[in-house]
Amino acid sequence: MNDWGVIGHDWAVRRLQRAIERGQLAQSHLFVGPPSIGKATLALAVARALLGRDDRSRALVTQRRHPDLLWVEPPDDGEAIKVDQIRELLHALTLAPVESRHRVAVVNDAHLITDSGQNAILKTLEEPNPSVVIVLIAPNTDTLLPTIVSRCQLLNLRPAPVHAVEEALLSRGAPSERAAFVARLSRGRIGWALRAVEDEAMLQARAERLNDLRALLAADRTQRFAYAEKLARAEPAHIAQTLEDWLLLWRNVARAAGRGASPDALVNADQREWIAQLASALPIPQIAALLRATGQTLQYLDRNVNARLALDVLLLKLPRLPAG
Repeated sequence: MNDWGVIGHDWAVRRLQRAIERGQLAQSHLFVGPPSIGKATLALAVARALLGRDDRSRALVTQRRHPDLLWVEPPDDGEAIKVDQIRELLHALTLAPVESRHRVAVVNDAHLITDSGQNAILKTLEEPNPSVVIVLIAPNTDTLLPTIVSRCQLLNLRPAPVHAVEEALLSRGAPSERAAFVARLSRGRIGWALRAVEDEAMLQARAERLNDLRALLAADRTQRFAYAEKLARAEPAHIAQTLEDWLLLWRNVARAAGRGASPDALVNADQREWIAQLASALPIPQIAALLRATGQTLQYLDRNVNARLALDVLLLKLPRLPAG
C-alpha cells in the first residue's frame, strides 16, 4: 500500500502526487475501470491530498463531510443522476472554498448522468473555476459524451495484482487461507475483496449462483426457461453478477481442459472437483463456445437488450449433463 492508502494503483498515485507537488494537477479528471477496483477510493485520496491540512480535515474528507468536498451519485443503485443534481453541483462550484484553497467535486457513476446533465456539465469541465478540481468516475467511456471525455485527464485503472489484494486482506487480519481464496475470486477488485472477506453472505450468494448453474446443466428446457424468467426479473446488477460468476467458472474449466491447471491456480478453488469433471466431460470447442456465449450475453445486457430473451438463448446453449 502506498502512502495515500490506495491498494494496487501505485502508478496512478505517483502520477497524481507529482502533479499536485508541481502545481500541475489537471482540473478535470475521469477515472475509469471495472466496478469495485478502487476508483472512488482514489478520488477520496486526491481530495485528502488537496483538502487535508490536518487530521481533522483528512477525517472529514474520508467521511465525505468536508465542506469543500462535493460528492454526487445516483439517488439509488442503478438510477440516473438527474440534471437538477448536476445544476446544484455546478452552482456550488461557483462559490469560494470554505476551509481550503480548493473545492473538489466527485461524480460517482458518472455514466448514469442523463444526457441533459452531461450537456450541463460540459462548460464547467472546459473552463472550471481556478480553485475547482472535478473527478468523474465511470466503468468506461462508452456512455459519456466524447466532448466530456476529451475535456478530462483520463486515468484507466486496472485490476490490482492478486498478491497485492491478498496482502491487503492479511494486513486486516484475514486468515491466510481465506485471504488467498478471496483474493483470487476478486480478480483484482480490491473493494469487492474487502467486503467479501468480512461478509460471508457475499460468498454464500456466489456459491448459490454456481449451484444454480450446476442444476441447470441437468435441467430440461422447461426448467431452464423457468429459471431464465425468474433471473430476468432480478436487478440488472444481480443478473450481471450471476453471468460473471458463470463466465469465471467456464474460464477455469477451459484452463483445466487445455493445460491441466494446478488446483492452486484455479480462481474457483472450492469448485476444483466439479471443474475437473466438466473439463473431462466437455470437448474444448464446446467449452470455448460456452465462454463466448456467456460473454456475449453480458455484452447484450449492457446494451439493454431484452433480458429474458438473452437468457433464454444462453440457457439453451448449455450442455445437458447428468446431475452430480
